[in-house]
Amino acid sequence: MFLVSDTSISRESRILGLMTEDPALSSLLAVIHFEWTIRRAIIALGSSPNVDIRKKLEGCHGDQKYKQLWREEVSPRVNKRLPEIVRNWDGLKKSFKLRHKLVHGVGSCGKSDYACERVKWAIEAAADVREFCSLNNVDLDSRLPVRRKLCSR
Repeated sequence: MFLVSDTSISRESRILGLMTEDPALSSLLAVIHFEWTIRRAIIALGSSPNVDIRKKLEGCHGDQKYKQLWREEVSPRVNKRLPEIVRNWDGLKKSFKLRHKLVHGVGSCGKSDYACERVKWAIEAAADVREFCSLNNVDLDSRLPVRRKLCSR
């Protein structure tokens, strides 16, 4: 669906373009886009070496896990919690809840307005994170900075 070379803005445009045609798919892709954004932000702004953060991210899924990992890795450096950066944290949580229902087949997205609202919230959350990264001199659409483990001799 997306290419590595796609920018955040182009992904968001494609997601929004799908809203009228397929609101459920659009809502899934919006949360996927947020996850891509937050994972890159945690790697870029985190304290540990990239390899260690990537290992922690292997078991990290869902808004609460991302919030916890942000608190561990990023908050000590930037003095901000994730819900302070994502302006509509409650909306993002609802977006994740719909994603969970759709992925696990325990519900549907109901009316298209319901799904469209959650698409909007997830995209806005990704934009909030991207803007915060930009303020910290990190472009999530570019190569991420590398922090390596220190070698002891």
